[in-house]
Amino acid sequence: MLRLIQSFLGFISRNQWIAIFWTLLILLACSWPGKDIPQAPVAGFDKLVHSGLFVVWTALWLLVYPFKSKQIILLGMAYGLGLEFYQQILPFDRTFDWWDAVADSVGVLLGYGFKTIIIDRYLQRLY
Repeated sequence: MLRLIQSFLGFISRNQWIAIFWTLLILLACSWPGKDIPQAPVAGFDKLVHSGLFVVWTALWLLVYPFKSKQIILLGMAYGLGLEFYQQILPFDRTFDWWDAVADSVGVLLGYGFKTIIIDRYLQRLY
């Protein structure tokens, strides 16, 4: 099982296109008309989605560029904030939401924590 995880992480770290694809997927999701997005099952669910998207975004980019943590954190937060401004100028049912930008930033920080604590430290102890 450990070899499978190591192979998977190695594959991601060697293939920058996966992180690029995820970045574009987030852009696509944030460009989708609001009226076409299903209603959230509970209040605040969209904030969890925002955070989750950026947890994965950060982990992917940190796997590709492991020594650029500060830049990736700042870029992730800027990307989330920039997406909110982008949504404000869209001509259909999307608006700027500070709480979405906060959720994106929290996701970036959680992604950094996941990468450094779980992936880097925990997996190193296993081998």
